[in-house]
Amino acid sequence: MSLPADTLLWKIGKKWVSPLVNKIYHIEFSGKIPKPPFLLISNHVSPIDPFFIAPYIDDPISWVIAQISFQNPIERFFLKKIGAIQKFKSRPDPSMLYSIYDILNNGGVVGLFPEGTITWTGNFQDHLISPKSMNKLILSLNVPIVAACIQGAWLSHPVWADRGRKPKIFVNFNTFSDYSAMEFIHHSEWEWQKKYLIPYPGKRKAQGIERVLWICPHCSSFRTLFGKKDEVICLSCQNRWLVNDSGFIGGRTLPDLFHHQIEVFSQWVNDLPKATFPLVKISLRNDRTTRLIKTLHQRLTIENDVIQIGTIPMDIKKIKGINTHFRDILEFRYEDTLVRINSKYTSFLLYNWIEIRKKQIFGQSANETYV
Repeated sequence: MSLPADTLLWKIGKKWVSPLVNKIYHIEFSGKIPKPPFLLISNHVSPIDPFFIAPYIDDPISWVIAQISFQNPIERFFLKKIGAIQKFKSRPDPSMLYSIYDILNNGGVVGLFPEGTITWTGNFQDHLISPKSMNKLILSLNVPIVAACIQGAWLSHPVWADRGRKPKIFVNFNTFSDYSAMEFIHHSEWEWQKKYLIPYPGKRKAQGIERVLWICPHCSSFRTLFGKKDEVICLSCQNRWLVNDSGFIGGRTLPDLFHHQIEVFSQWVNDLPKATFPLVKISLRNDRTTRLIKTLHQRLTIENDVIQIGTIPMDIKKIKGINTHFRDILEFRYEDTLVRINSKYTSFLLYNWIEIRKKQIFGQSANETYV
């Protein structure tokens, strides 16, 4: 039986694309790869993580990919041509599980990013993992678990940044039989960088910082930060922080700044009666069929725990399955509708606003960070 990922496009990619990616990104590999079948898991630090892993593995990999990527007809064409497995986020997906079992039972390789979304701050996203569900999947497969820990790719191009930097990437592999594989991919770019201090030089390293920092670490003003060349600047207090070649911001890590931000922002969310955001693009789809219902260009307002998009109100308490896609798309389910908001610089802000406010409403701690 031919495997879904064993296609002409994979063969072309293996021969021509993989060596090119390896050369451009200066990738160093370590570890041994067993013979298939096996499940491949990895930390998720970049939109092109599969390209960092594939050069070291001789067999075709069927990657589990979020359903949102299949909405674009060009992306869908190529994803189908490489045997990708479609996954609906934040809800049971028996079709995806069936595909995983079928490929592994026929001697193939399945690739999976347990976090489900790219880290915004360079730290592994524990809060997105269900250890019980992941352990249940691992134990049910009865195949080796190959863990790939990617280091340096996030610092080469932070998901929030407008521009990349000169890359240097390391990918380490190890094989496990149980949940300890998850510990192997539990990676912090910052703890790793403190140890090795590898330079990632580039131009305009601060531009795009507004996507991930919106509270000034000095004066605590809201949405006054912006990136200019290699500096983060506050319009309110005029303080400046240099982003150096090691990635540190004014000598601090991004998670350090983000943790302070969440403490201040949680109080903002609790106290601020109303917030209005610039014009955003919204698509509404049927949650089950993903059929497009309508597309809107509207201002987005949050008031009294209701998100108002044009004339459409959405109660924050009823929002489920919220996640970000790449850097400018926020997606969630509302009743029987799949809502997708495309907004430059504000997708992660909105994500945190909704998550924090829901916790406050339901009496849970709002100090948990979403990184």
